[in-house]
Amino acid sequence: MTNLTKLALLAVVALTTSISMASAAPLPIFPGLPHLNGPHKHSNMIIECRVKGDNFWIINFGEKVLDSGLQIEWRSPSTDDDGVILLPKMLAPGEEVKLADVLTDEARPGAPCSAALV
Repeated sequence: MTNLTKLALLAVVALTTSISMASAAPLPIFPGLPHLNGPHKHSNMIIECRVKGDNFWIINFGEKVLDSGLQIEWRSPSTDDDGVILLPKMLAPGEEVKLADVLTDEARPGAPCSAALV
């Protein structure tokens, strides 16, 4: 066995070992709303949020229309506000809705937020 063959074999073994170790590692759980860490019931319904001033925006980034009346958990860590609301109108993919004056204080630009379907 030549040195080049030995190096190639060693590289394959190292790569295989690192891939198997990576796949065995548990997935991380990120802090946030309890629903966000649980199984998603609505795999093709994806919502995002934005905080602008004292308004909270919910955006539909999924592939389906979200019906009005859906329950949505939301949180704004920078203002320490959270709650559950009923979606006030139908949201087509790419559309957004403003929840006016739900924050107790103005959030800084780019402040984090979280939202999830209940």
